[in-house]
Amino acid sequence: MCTDDVQLWPDEKLLVLMQSDDQAAFEQIYNRYWSKLYLSAYNIVRDRQAAEDIVQDVLVSLWMRRNSLVVDSLNSYLYTAVRYQVFKIIRAGQMREAHSYVIENPAVVNVGESALMTADMDRLLEKGVTELPEKCRQIFLLSRKKHLSTKEIANWLGIAPKTVENQITIALNRLRTTLGDFLLWTAVSFINGWF
Repeated sequence: MCTDDVQLWPDEKLLVLMQSDDQAAFEQIYNRYWSKLYLSAYNIVRDRQAAEDIVQDVLVSLWMRRNSLVVDSLNSYLYTAVRYQVFKIIRAGQMREAHSYVIENPAVVNVGESALMTADMDRLLEKGVTELPEKCRQIFLLSRKKHLSTKEIANWLGIAPKTVENQITIALNRLRTTLGDFLLWTAVSFINGWF
């Protein structure tokens, strides 16, 4: 096959070819995604070597599991896999510092891994919320789950808007202490029912 032709092929065709052991198709996927995935990982971990390792692991895993993977969107699968690897590294304590995390592709493709990760984060977040004082928890849930404004919560509960703001701040600080900054913001980013 001509290398120039492979560069023009859509992801779906490259994926099918790779699944039938076509190394040229895998090389094209590798070349097409490596730098984008690296930037995605680096934006979170802010460590060049860690970002390179994460992307390398994801792409090697893609090749090794090529015959058993069921992927609807290669783009979404790869970005989700990178986020998952970053989460695993941070959770294992291998990264001390994590920076702001923006989800670039919210579509969940790898249902198995994403479901486990989401369930785990959901459980941690729920546990943290249940440990909040009752009034604090009530205000936090009205704000984050019911999406009520500070003024609406204050009117609903018959308290001052400043009290609502203070209670939300207390809730976030306690959750941050319980879960850590990265886990808190990752959890609320992945779990649609929260923020």
